[in-house]
Amino acid sequence: MKNVKVTYFDAEGTAEAIRWLLAYGGQEFEDIRVGFADWPALKPKTPHGVLPLLEFDGKVYGQNLAICRYLGKKFGLAGKTLEEDLIIDQNTDFYADVRLKGIQSFWEPDASVKAVKQEALVKTVYPELLPKLEKIIKENNGYMALGRLTWADFVFAGFYEYSKPQSLIPDMDEKYPSFKKLRETVSNLPAVKKYLESKSK
Repeated sequence: MKNVKVTYFDAEGTAEAIRWLLAYGGQEFEDIRVGFADWPALKPKTPHGVLPLLEFDGKVYGQNLAICRYLGKKFGLAGKTLEEDLIIDQNTDFYADVRLKGIQSFWEPDASVKAVKQEALVKTVYPELLPKLEKIIKENNGYMALGRLTWADFVFAGFYEYSKPQSLIPDMDEKYPSFKKLRETVSNLPAVKKYLESKSK
């Protein structure tokens, strides 16, 4: 991979897993941050009208999960069989569904609709889905799949802190300790930790 670039807004968001995976793989990259004022002009030039983007070898790729899956395969974080890949995909897609509900609620422009969505999240959606997510992690030895480190863990851990305000659950770490522990497991990987420390300087 040459001339690698990650393009996203000036936030962790769905790009953070990509940044962490590249760091884990020892791949240098240019971290391009797009201001919200600049997004309307850039949007028509992107493959699907969304960020993040991964560019390398002169080609641009979109869709965060597709990018993470690719990097997972490249850096030895995928399954060893098709069936193992299926397990990684099913658990990651389930988490992505949970994540999307929080994102849609958080960014809802209509205040009255937002209030209804957030009430549903707190009273119905999260009480049903988050215990299932926690069960997945507990059954997999603290990981998202296969009882070991895979690219799915980067997807979860890279978004976790960013997602907490959207969740409307102030005691998320205490209520679901496996979530916090998985975030710590991935963020403390030597290469990821080095990347995070370089960001804070």
